[in-house]
Amino acid sequence: MEMEKRHSPIIMIEKETIELIWHYTHGQYLEKILESGELRVSEAESKLKVKPPALWLSKNPIWENTATKDVKTPEGVRRMTKKEMHEKCGLFRFALEFDKIAFITWAKYRYKTNTSIEEYMKMESEGIRWGANPNEWFATFKNIPLAKCLAIEQWDGAEWKNLDLFHS
Repeated sequence: MEMEKRHSPIIMIEKETIELIWHYTHGQYLEKILESGELRVSEAESKLKVKPPALWLSKNPIWENTATKDVKTPEGVRRMTKKEMHEKCGLFRFALEFDKIAFITWAKYRYKTNTSIEEYMKMESEGIRWGANPNEWFATFKNIPLAKCLAIEQWDGAEWKNLDLFHS
């Protein structure tokens, strides 16, 4: 499968160019994120004893396929489609300014954690099989306050719409 090459959008804020990166999630986690006031490192990685656990971000401006959930069917377990995720869970993303110092690439992640080469290769091959591009994956080992988010958006089935959560 050939990877589609995309570039992260670049926006202008007060005459300053900003490259974007996103943390993608679904409605099951949105309330918890908003209540905590921050994007947090992965609980799943903590439970798996990955050290240090990471917070995952993507430069994919459409959707990060590794954020898609599995679903049990009579035929077995399969990945949901983006449409199913939208309809059953709701799709959300947090836009951040890309920081090439704070965020490490997928390739560097392997050397910064205790993830075995076998597990690393398995994660990468599964991500590719699901239609993701590891060159778009970035991680940080620190929580990110929501105040650093440039936008919080919800997929409406056709496009990303800004959620105005911080203004009354």
